[in-house]
Amino acid sequence: MDKEKYISELRIQLESMEQSQKDIDSCISYAIRLIDSSLPVIFDKRHLSLLLGIELEELTTILATLEENYYNEMSIPKKSEGYRTLNVPAMKLKMIQRWILDNILEHIPVSDHVTGFCKERSIVTNAKKHIGKQCVISFDIKDFFPTIDIESIFMVFYYYGYTKEISYALARLCTYDGYLPQGSPASPYISNILCLKLDKRLSLLAEKYVADYTRYADDITFSGNYGLSNIINIVKNIIQEEGFTVNERKIRVKYKHQRQEVTGLIVSDNKVSVSKLYKRKLWQEIYYCQKYGVSSHLEHINCKKSFFKEHIYGKVYFIYMVEPEEGRKLLIALDKIAWDY
Repeated sequence: MDKEKYISELRIQLESMEQSQKDIDSCISYAIRLIDSSLPVIFDKRHLSLLLGIELEELTTILATLEENYYNEMSIPKKSEGYRTLNVPAMKLKMIQRWILDNILEHIPVSDHVTGFCKERSIVTNAKKHIGKQCVISFDIKDFFPTIDIESIFMVFYYYGYTKEISYALARLCTYDGYLPQGSPASPYISNILCLKLDKRLSLLAEKYVADYTRYADDITFSGNYGLSNIINIVKNIIQEEGFTVNERKIRVKYKHQRQEVTGLIVSDNKVSVSKLYKRKLWQEIYYCQKYGVSSHLEHINCKKSFFKEHIYGKVYFIYMVEPEEGRKLLIALDKIAWDY
């Protein structure tokens, strides 16, 4: 955005509306602060609705009936036990949340120690920090997203310069029943912004212990020398002081002679890799699809996935991201399967 041009045109428009000099100066000061933070200027809800490409009446309806009309609840099984509840936004709301993410949230800085849901950072970036260490300690934050409430999210928008009206509207559009929902495209980045202080405190603690620290969403990892286990209680206290709770059952301490994992990836043997069992099962599945046909294989294992092709390609692309050479071999094997579409 051309700041000088925008401010000049804004001033002309305000003067043509015969606004008082005090109001003109206030509006311009408001706009300058947002532009200097690389954020879009939004004066009121009508202005927001124009930027979102919807009518003010529709925006008002969405804000008033979010839970009833714009979310679908679904449950997916967790890796360990139980189910995770997702509140998935309807397409209209999802598009709005994506706009907020692209135009506002991603222009707000987060910690360099965050590796999840940031451009040019990934699960592999997260794991690489912990290769070849004598000790790797992993923590998991319990009920991570639901712990973050609308008041905290409101304060993010308000801190960066938006009015109370706009800050509340943006926070409302990004929440479900007063908290951060799992399923919204905006939720992960919002959590990164709100964990800035947590990340700073834990990274400074890591420095004190000559260790490395990363956070991938609710997964926290430290790695360093053998004495690093002394850090556990301090980390738990810091996480609790920042308003979160550690899942005690998921604290993992792994030493050099053991298999060390970081967010599901192996970091032993001075490299990042996918577990051998995961790869072996995938190769086996591809073999059966080639030998007996996809339909026969799915019938044999009683699999009713309607998007099995996309599912298995997704697994292979995951391996390709971590181990490109192995991934290429798997892709070649997949391409040899006689797919129905």
